[in-house]
Amino acid sequence: MAYLTYFDVVEHLIVSSFGGPQDAEQRDIRAAVQRAYDEVTTIRDWSFYSVHGRVVTVAPVTDGTVSFSTSTNQLTLTGATWPAWAGSATIRVGNRVADIASRDSSTVLTLDSQVTFPANFSGESYILYQTIYPLPTDLRNMDEPSNELFWWSGIYLTPDEAMKVERVNYRSGFPLHWTIIKDPASYGWAVKLIGYPIKQETIDFTYRRRPRPIRYSGHEAALRQGTIARSSATVTGTGTAFSSAMVGSILRVGDTTNSPGPMESITPWASESKITAVASATGLTTADSGTVASSTKYLITDPIDVPPHMHNVIRSGAEYWLARIRDQKPDKVFSMYQRDLRLAMEMDTLAPTSGRSKDIWSDRGWRSPLQSDGGTT
Repeated sequence: MAYLTYFDVVEHLIVSSFGGPQDAEQRDIRAAVQRAYDEVTTIRDWSFYSVHGRVVTVAPVTDGTVSFSTSTNQLTLTGATWPAWAGSATIRVGNRVADIASRDSSTVLTLDSQVTFPANFSGESYILYQTIYPLPTDLRNMDEPSNELFWWSGIYLTPDEAMKVERVNYRSGFPLHWTIIKDPASYGWAVKLIGYPIKQETIDFTYRRRPRPIRYSGHEAALRQGTIARSSATVTGTGTAFSSAMVGSILRVGDTTNSPGPMESITPWASESKITAVASATGLTTADSGTVASSTKYLITDPIDVPPHMHNVIRSGAEYWLARIRDQKPDKVFSMYQRDLRLAMEMDTLAPTSGRSKDIWSDRGWRSPLQSDGGTT
């Protein structure tokens, strides 16, 4: 199956809007493709984006004793060293709990300025544990996680509910309740376990990933300058400007006279391959050997990260957004966009359930439920 690419959708809009070659660089066309791509891929939980995720827990630490100073807001450990993960952990001393802001050395931790201890102490026993684990950077929403021993690992709580349960019940062991919060160490999301793990263990889950972003349409000069030669998966360029940002993009090969056009053009591409590595400005590697080429014209473009049954809705969605951006009666193309969207949803089935039980044991995931087309529950 051929890829649907950013290049293809831009070319489609040039044709459908009766534009000329110069329109390939117009910002409104690119904006329409980007907006359609963002909207269509997030309008529902498409089966294509369901993938498997995993976090690995760490065992709690109790070695040595700790002392705390309110003047420095620091904990000092005697008789042991802090583990590498201590900078994102939680510590319990008696019945009070504090969050760690940073690991300053092998024996010193700085506590969070808000969730800290109220008074000095010294020579106290403690338990250090980790409850916050980063989630995949492409996560959009997720289903209920499962640990190694149980079908489920507890109930999803809102962050507020999780705080209240955690406030009065600092316990270890499974099953765990869980919530989703912003990852304190990054821009992404993290799962927070309520009831800390007592050992190193894997926690698995399914989640809906975000689609691969699109950047290169293939109309940019740097994406087609020079020529290439290949007789295997290794591609050698002459006068090219390959970069590491092109990994995951699609290399399309034309011939010695013509740059590769869309399949419906009079100069369609001869072969296409996904770029797996870029060694230099004149050397890259693809997933397969493609077509033998020498002094051949080419272009590089990003794939539209959707399955075949969504290709038409991406095209009609881009038409709708272009009409909306240009204020050219978007209602006329909206009905076709809705038709293609409905057909794509009807075809979004990987495993038919006819004749099988549809009962689901548990579906306490972190996502907003879909509403009916009429907008009511």
